[in-house]
Amino acid sequence: MTQKLDLRKKLGEEILQTIEPKGIADQSMRQTVEILLNLIEQLQAEVKELRAENQQLKDENNRLKGEKGQPDIKANSKGGVA
Repeated sequence: MTQKLDLRKKLGEEILQTIEPKGIADQSMRQTVEILLNLIEQLQAEVKELRAENQQLKDENNRLKGEKGQPDIKANSKGGVA
């Protein structure tokens, strides 16, 4: 199920990148599209923050119940390679 959500999110982001409000001749329509795109961007940021907070709360809840939270896995870094 999360794969479908990830795919939809990726497709949605790609579609949003293709929208060019400057190409809209009608000024009021262009302004409306710009407002909506800004709103979408703000909502995406808020959803990202809320998902992170939700995961932290789930981890804390599990910790308090004596279970382990989600592991903190860091990406490999290639430090010092020239």
